[in-house]
Amino acid sequence: MDIYQIIKNFRISDVSREAGQAKSHARANEVTLRGLQDQIDHLSMVCLAMSELLEEVGFNKQMLAAKIQEIDLRDGKLDGKYIPAIKFPGCKRELAPRHVKCMYCGSEIKKTL
Repeated sequence: MDIYQIIKNFRISDVSREAGQAKSHARANEVTLRGLQDQIDHLSMVCLAMSELLEEVGFNKQMLAAKIQEIDLRDGKLDGKYIPAIKFPGCKRELAPRHVKCMYCGSEIKKTL
């Protein structure tokens, strides 16, 4: 066997291994996506139930929409998301949850689950 054939066989085995890994990752992603879709479906049902219950006790869709907008604006942006600030215990300043260190006092922020 010449060197070209050895390199070619080596490359083919690399590609085959990478294809197998890609398939494995794709299967894992499908499982994750199915789980997320199940959670979204459940949350949609819960939201619908809450909305109908609110209407039954006298709240209407406009009042609900106004409350959603109010909550959306609490983080300063009307973007369909709400990311609450955390109050850092060290210096009592408010920080976004994405920070790992306080940008005011420099202390490390311990995340709790």
